[in-house]
Amino acid sequence: MRQRSGLFVPLMVLAVLLCFVQGYLFRDFWFDEALTVLNFALSEPVSNIYFNYPIPNNHIVYTMMLRLWIELQPSSIDPVVWMRFLSVIFAGATLVLLYRLFRSQFGGALMLPVLTATAASVPFLVYATAVRGYMLSALLVTVALRFALDYARSGSGKTLVGYAVACFLTTGAIPSNLAALGGVVLYALPLCGNNFLRRRRFWILALTPVAMFLLFYLPLARQFLGVLQLGEGWDNGFAVLRAVLAAFLYSYAMLLIPATGSILAFDRDRYNWLWSARAMIWLLPVPAALLLPTAPFPRIFLPFFPLWALLLAGGIRDLSALNCRWRRRWQPAIWIGALTLATLGWGWTAQWPELRQAFSRRCGGAPSDDFFYGYYLRPNHVPSQTIAALQKRFPNGAPPVYMSFSADPWPLMFYSQLYGFAPGNYLFDGPRGPVPALPRGTLVIQRRGESAGELEKRFQCKLKPVLENENHEVRQVE
Repeated sequence: MRQRSGLFVPLMVLAVLLCFVQGYLFRDFWFDEALTVLNFALSEPVSNIYFNYPIPNNHIVYTMMLRLWIELQPSSIDPVVWMRFLSVIFAGATLVLLYRLFRSQFGGALMLPVLTATAASVPFLVYATAVRGYMLSALLVTVALRFALDYARSGSGKTLVGYAVACFLTTGAIPSNLAALGGVVLYALPLCGNNFLRRRRFWILALTPVAMFLLFYLPLARQFLGVLQLGEGWDNGFAVLRAVLAAFLYSYAMLLIPATGSILAFDRDRYNWLWSARAMIWLLPVPAALLLPTAPFPRIFLPFFPLWALLLAGGIRDLSALNCRWRRRWQPAIWIGALTLATLGWGWTAQWPELRQAFSRRCGGAPSDDFFYGYYLRPNHVPSQTIAALQKRFPNGAPPVYMSFSADPWPLMFYSQLYGFAPGNYLFDGPRGPVPALPRGTLVIQRRGESAGELEKRFQCKLKPVLENENHEVRQVE
C-alpha cells in the first residue's frame, strides 16, 4: 500500500479543489469579510494591524498577509476574487502538504480518497474562499503537526524551533487555534513513549503552544481581555457541537465506515493503547463548547480538518492492512479507486442547495449557519447590486445612509468605496451606541422583509420606497 503515487495524488486533489471551489469564489463579501478589510487590513500604518485588536475579527497574522496580498493585486482582476484567492492558495497548500508530509506514514495512494473528500467538502470550500484566517490556520496546524511529530521522535533542537514558530503563527492567526494545537500534542503523544509524563520532551511539546500564545498576545493583554468580555458566540453549547459534528459527517460521509479500521486494529497482538490517545482529538470541541461562559462559533473548529483527515487516513490504512491479511485476492487499486469515486460522487451531491439548506436549518439557519448554507452563501446576498443601483440613482452623491444591522452594513460600505459611491454619511447602530435620529432625506437600507414600521415608530418619521432587490429594500425619510 506504500506505492509511489508520484504527482498523481496531489494533482488529482488540486483538480478537485479547483473544480468545486468555483461555486464559492464569485460571491459578495459578508459582514466579517468586509470588516476585516476595511477596519484591519487597510489600517495605516501597517503596524496598526497588530495593535488594533478591539474585537476578535482581526485574525492578525492572516490580516498582515492579506494586506501584502492586496498590495500585489493586478488591476485586471476583481479585487474581491483576488482577496478570496489567497485562501484558495492556503487550502491547496494544506492539501498538498498533508500528502507530502504524511504519505510515508499512510501510503500516498491511501490518502487520495481522504484528501479528495476534504477538497470537495462544503465546509472546507466555504472557508477556502473566505477572506478570513481559518484556512491559513488549517495550513499552520498541518505544519505544526509535522514539526511536533519530528520533535517527539528525535528531540532535535531544529525541529523544536520550527514547532515553536509554527505555534506562534498559528495562535497569532486566531487565538482559539490553541485548541487545535492541543490536538497536535495528542497526535504526537504516542511518540513520547509510555512514560511520557516523566519525559521532558512531552512537557515541552505540551507547553510550547501556551508559551507562544502568551508571547504573541501579552503586548495586547488589555485589548485581549476586553475581547474576552465581549462574550461573542452561541448561547447553546450543544448546538455548537451538533453543528461541528454535522460538518464532519457531511464532509466525510463516504469514509466513515472504512475508517473503522482503527477500532478493529485494537485486536492486534501487542497493541499499544497509548496510540488510542489520538481518539481524544474528537473530544476537544466538547470542553470549549460546554464549559466556556459563551460557546464559541462552530467555525473556530475548522482548523481541525487536517487532524480529522489524518485520523480517517489512519483508520483506512488499518482496515486496508487487515483486508490484506484476511483476503488473498485483495486488490488495493480497486479499493482505493472505489473509495475515491464514492467521495467524488458524494462531493458533487453535497453541493446541492436543497441538501445544504436542510442541514443549514438544523445548524443555526441562514443567520447563524457557519458550514452549509448561511445567508452569505445564498444567491440573494447581493449587497454589491444594492450599491450599484443606488450609484445609478444618485450619480452625484447620496444623502446620509442608515443601515440596519440585518442589512449587513460593512459589505455595503465596502462596495460603496469600491464603486466610488459617496453618501453624505453612514449611520448604523453599533458599539458606539444607537443612532439618535434620521435627518430628512436620509436613505434607509433594510434586509428584504424587515419591518419598516418599527423604524418609522422609533424615529417618528415616514419612509417612502426608493428601490428593492432580492437582498435589500431601500426607503427614504420624508
